[in-house]
Formats: sequence, C-alpha cells, structure tokens
Amino acid sequence: MRTFELASGLKINFAKSSFGAIGVPESWKQNAADFLNCSQSIPFVYLGIPIGANPRRCQLWDPIINKCERKLAKWKQRHIFWGRVTLIQSVLTSIPIYFFSFFRLPRRVVERLECIQRRFLWGGGLDQNKIAWVKWETICLPKEKGGLGIKDINNFNLALLGKWKWSLFQNHRELWARVLESKYGGCRSLDEASRDTNDSIWWRDLKMALHHPQQENAFHNGMVWRVGCGDRIKLWEDRWIDGEATLLAKYPRLYLNSCQQNQLIQQMGAHKDTGWEWDFKWRRHLFDSELTMAASFLNDVVGSQIQPNRRDDWAWKPDPSGQYSAKSAYDVLKGDLTKGNDDAVFEELWKLRIPTKVLVFAWRLLRDRLPTKVNLRR
Repeated sequence: MRTFELASGLKINFAKSSFGAIGVPESWKQNAADFLNCSQSIPFVYLGIPIGANPRRCQLWDPIINKCERKLAKWKQRHIFWGRVTLIQSVLTSIPIYFFSFFRLPRRVVERLECIQRRFLWGGGLDQNKIAWVKWETICLPKEKGGLGIKDINNFNLALLGKWKWSLFQNHRELWARVLESKYGGCRSLDEASRDTNDSIWWRDLKMALHHPQQENAFHNGMVWRVGCGDRIKLWEDRWIDGEATLLAKYPRLYLNSCQQNQLIQQMGAHKDTGWEWDFKWRRHLFDSELTMAASFLNDVVGSQIQPNRRDDWAWKPDPSGQYSAKSAYDVLKGDLTKGNDDAVFEELWKLRIPTKVLVFAWRLLRDRLPTKVNLRR
C-alpha cells in the first residue's frame, strides 16, 4: 500500500477503509485491522457489489427492494395507467439491473419485485391492493402478442447472466478471464452440469442459470461456431458444422471407436502444401456395417474449411451484429415461451395513431378486462 501511495501520489485514508481476510484466525484479523487503523468488515461493498455475502439470501436484496418501494411511495397515484407502464419499464426494471447482471435471483426476490410492479401498475401502493385485471404473465408478453412489453424479471436475469459465458469465451486473454479460468475452469466448465462444492456460491449459481432449460436451449440455438484454425473447437463434442448436432450425437459408434476423443480440430490434422489434411485414428478397423456411417462422417468433416490465419470464434444469430446482447437473448427467451400466441389484432392495435389512453382502453376491451358488472361479479 505504501508503494501504491508513492507511485500514484495518492494517500490511503485508513479510517475510511475496511479490512477482511478469509481462512485465518479471528484474532489475527483483529490485530491486522488494529495495526492498519481500519475497521474489519466482511461482507463489504466494492464497486457496488457486496463481497463475501451470500446472494441466495433475501437480505442481500433488501436495499434493492427498499429502493423500489421508496420510488413507489413518491409516485403513488400520480400517473395514469400508461405512465405507470413507462415508469416500470424505465425505472423499476433498471434499478436492480447491476445486481441482475451479476447474481442469480432467488425465487422469493423475483416474487417481491413482481409484486411491487404489479401493485404500482394497477394503482395500488405498499399498503393498498387493487384488482389486477390481467395476469402478470400476460402483461410481460410483447405488445404484438397481447401484452404490454414489461420485462419478465426472471428471464431478464437469465439473459444478463448469459453474457458471462459469451464474455469469458471472447475475452479469454483478459486478466479477469484468466483468473476465472485458473480457479473454475473458465468457459468450458460452465457447460458441465456437475456442482463442485469447492466452487463459490456465485459460480455455482451462474452454472445453474446457464443450465436452466430455457437459457440452455436459447444459447445452443442462438450460438454458432465460425471455424478458423481449429484451436478452440472440439471436433466431436462441439456443434460446429452448420449449427447441427455434434458429431458425437450423430455418430456415437464412431466416437467410441475414435482415439481422439475430447481433442481440438487443430490436433486432428495438419496444414500441407495442398491444404488441410485430416489424420483420424481409430481403436480398431471399421466393420462393414460402419462404412456407410464413416462415409457420411467424412462428407460432413471434409467440407469444412480450416483457415490457419483465423481464430475460432462464436457468432450470435439473433443479433444482426453477431454479438451477444441481453436484449436479443431476452427476446429469444420470451419467443420460446410465446410460440403460437401471435395475434394480428394486437399487432395492428399498437400501430394506430390515437391517444395512448384510448389504446390502453382498447387493449383491455380486447382482453375483456374492463370493470363491467359481469367481470366484477367473477
């Protein structure tokens, strides 16, 4: 720390600093804190993230929930319906976005945040409930599918956490990525379903989020390999041929007979004067019944161009730029849930150039969710 002061010209204010250590006796930590003249605090907040706290406990999320409730108290009864929709989309959803991009949301926290948004939408407050005329799952649908386009908190959280896997792959040479790779195994370990109890809670929760059925399906269908020199693609285990199934899934018998399981494309051939040449090695000679399968396998593999001066890369199909974004991932997640729910009436409704309050009235009318006598008696 003294070196830092000399190099930067800054002076550390120990009175405002906190000290923490893991895996050492409490007495040692107290002595160190007294020597440095600073407080001892774990967990502590660094760059807005609580370090050493358990993200599965609801207490960690209390500051976020309290902030949303304070906003709600200020806005109470001040806005018409569509104004409340806009405030939910622009403020109540954005307040916790930093935490959403780092931690997996506990189910109880999702329910509390949705409750805050639902009450505010229908004109209620912290101490007041009003009738929720449309169920929340419908509210969170895109407008063209009959909803209001408010973000589904759980799917939004999954879309933001998916960025970690993308960033670990794309920035594997960065210091932060190398630290995670040395500690947890990096991007590849996120594909493994095993839960090592030695991993941190944050890493285990990240793996659970990425193995969520919706997220796993969305990522696998949206991500495609761009083959370069073959230094990062596993020939058998990765889906690198036109985004189809893995060669392991298509040719399981050949995989069992291969001596090159779990090997990269780069390790299974070499560049010659005439181009790339494959060098497959088998445990035994192929049976006659396997020759047709082997011919199909070779046809799949030989058609791929291995380029020595280009690295293997990922492309994200749902975004025109080919780069992963939380918005496009969220649209994919919601799209998987709402297949077959297209309604041209709602799509045309939101194109009309009429006052917003009339649009909202028409939307509720089409949903048969106006406070009529019949509906109130239900």
